[in-house]
Order: sequence, then C-alpha cells, then structure tokens
Amino acid sequence: MATLKFVNAQLVCTINRRWVRLFIAVIGWLLSLGSMPVTAVAAPRSSARILVIVSSNSPFYEPATKGFRDGLAQREVANDIRLTFDTLTLTGVVNADRHNIDQRLHGNPDLICAIGSDAVLDLVSLHSKIPAVFCMILNPVSLGAASTVQKPGGEFTGTTLLVDPGKQLETLQIADPAVKRIGVLYTADDPTSTSFLAMAASEARSLNIALVTRPVKSDQDIGGALKSMAGKVDAMWIIADPMSTDNAALTATANFTHSANIPMLGLSPITVAQGALIALSPNYQDLGDVTAEMAASILSGLAVPATTQVRGPRATILTVNIGVAANLKLTLPADLLHLADQVIQRP
Repeated sequence: MATLKFVNAQLVCTINRRWVRLFIAVIGWLLSLGSMPVTAVAAPRSSARILVIVSSNSPFYEPATKGFRDGLAQREVANDIRLTFDTLTLTGVVNADRHNIDQRLHGNPDLICAIGSDAVLDLVSLHSKIPAVFCMILNPVSLGAASTVQKPGGEFTGTTLLVDPGKQLETLQIADPAVKRIGVLYTADDPTSTSFLAMAASEARSLNIALVTRPVKSDQDIGGALKSMAGKVDAMWIIADPMSTDNAALTATANFTHSANIPMLGLSPITVAQGALIALSPNYQDLGDVTAEMAASILSGLAVPATTQVRGPRATILTVNIGVAANLKLTLPADLLHLADQVIQRP
C-alpha cells in the first residue's frame, strides 16, 4: 500500500510539472506576439465623409462620378458605414482651385476621390495625408500619385482608364480604312498626355498611321491649332486630356471634322453622341464602381492605399454612330456593327 501511495505521488508531481511547463510555454508565446510586426490598417468606420473632387464640369466625368457615388452607397449597408458626400468641381483656375481644395481638407474628410488628372495634380500638390482614390486618369506615376501601379506607396490608389491606344486606332481603321493621318489636340507640357501619345505613336506606326499632334495651352489656341491641321489629317482623335475633352475643344473639333468631312475617333459614348464616328472606351460608370469597391475596402479597414494595386478598366464599350457614317458615305462592316455595344443613329 505504501508503494502505491508513492507511485501516485510521483504521478501527481509529474503531471504538475507538465502543467507548469505548458503554462510557461503559453505565457512565452503570448509575450512573443507583442514583438511581432503588425501591418497598420485603419479600424473600420461607422460613418464617413467623402470629398469628391472633379476636374471640370465636362460631361466626360459624369458617368464615373455617378458610378463612384452609387457604388459606394450600395456598399454602405454591406459595410455598415453611413456616408456623406461633398463634391467640388474645379474651375481650371489653378490657384483658386487649390485654395478651395485646401479649405475642404481642413474639414478632415475620411476619404477623397479625385476624378481626372487636374484633380489629382492639385491634390498631390497639397501633400494631403488623407487616404485617396483616383479615377479617370491615364498614368498615376507621371502625375506623382503613385510610385508604381503595383505598390503605390503613399496615400493614393485607384483606377486608370487606359484602353490600349493601338486597339482604339485599329477600331477607327476598320470603320474607315482610308484613314492614314490622325490629328490630336493635347494640353501643352502635360506629362501624362505626352507619355500616352509617345505610346500611341509607336502603335500607330505598326498600323501605317501617322499622328499629327498639336499642343494647346488654352481655349483661345484651339481654333488656330485646328486650322493648322486643315488638309493634313484624315481624322481627329479625342484623347483623355483636359484640352482635348474640354467642352470648347470638343465642339470646335466636331465642327472641324464636319466641315472637312472626316471622321472623329471618340473617347466615350458621349463623344460619339456629340459627333464622333466611333469609340472604344472603358465603361466609365463601371470604372467608377471599381473605384468605389477599392474605397469601401479602405474605409472598412481591410486595405490601405500604399499597398493596394492600381486597377484598370473592368469592361469596355464599343460605340458607333451610323448617322455620322452615313454623312461620311461610309459603309461600316457588318461584323463591327454586330460587336457594337451601343449604336447611335443621329449624326
């Protein structure tokens, strides 16, 4: 009996020592967690104020602006975030615009959406530390809004509207094989447009197309720039550039192509409705929704701009104006019409 008691005592001691070692091990593991690096991600918000900065009152920006606001509102319930929106439309007067943005930043919005190159450039110049998403731009790196598209590295991330320029030019060439020289207006010294046109020129050469480009500094230069291209171009191209999509530029370019009886390659369904023959463009409203999806992730604390990869268009739209084609006496290929997402009948 004494032997049994001794064995039981040994067993109890062994078990106790095991529990002590396990307890020490658990405490050590818990303490080690405190020294592990933790990725800083914002806590989810129950409410958020969104500042939307739009580059101009051009109808070009309307679908993306609507897509962003609607997309974020739809995600409001899913993420349990109550949203309020403040929209600022820029005037084109740089100092005044930047002053107005700075005033809005003093209100400490939770997130900023910059739509268009001018909005992004102005916001970058103010060195804001508020999380921001961009939309309707071509190249965030050239605008200073991102180090790379894979890892922006700062307070910005978002979407670009780049549809391959070669595919856009090829679409026009299918509609009108006679086109060999294409005129383009762009903002003088704009780094994004310069970079885009260099890429486009390279792809144009592979299609035996020459680009005839004219830099423009203000609306007053548009008429002279178009006049200098008379007889030297077979078509005009509207690109994603402030002085190409400006209301005055769009109207003047449409009138120029109508008088010269040449086609215009548009940038969006809106520009096709305004007189362009054809456009291969992002679905701008869907692009706004993609931007909203990224913004919702940031607001809910699941992502930060610095490590969120910049995204491109999720969907494209082919728009054709058969009224313009009839005026130009062009017979559009049946395959092209079959592929069109939108067919506009008025010239």
